[in-house]
Amino acid sequence: MPNHTWVESDDLMILFVHKYGIENSPLSKQQIADEIGVSLGSVSYRLGNFRAIEGEGAATHFAQLSYDVYQQYSTLPMHELRILAFGQ
Repeated sequence: MPNHTWVESDDLMILFVHKYGIENSPLSKQQIADEIGVSLGSVSYRLGNFRAIEGEGAATHFAQLSYDVYQQYSTLPMHELRILAFGQ
């Protein structure tokens, strides 16, 4: 896959899964990867960004975009973040 430039709408989907779980997502991880245009591994790696932002997991570095999205949207209730992330 060619290099992907992550944008806010990509990270909103990943943040939703991080915060509320894939079971509450209208899309599977593979469908999210397909929608964004990245590999399933990239989705898992990006989920690690949000864990790192919260001080969890082994990662110590994360994308600035992920940090900005986290700061702006992480306190939203599930239904509001779902609408922003998936339009539903």
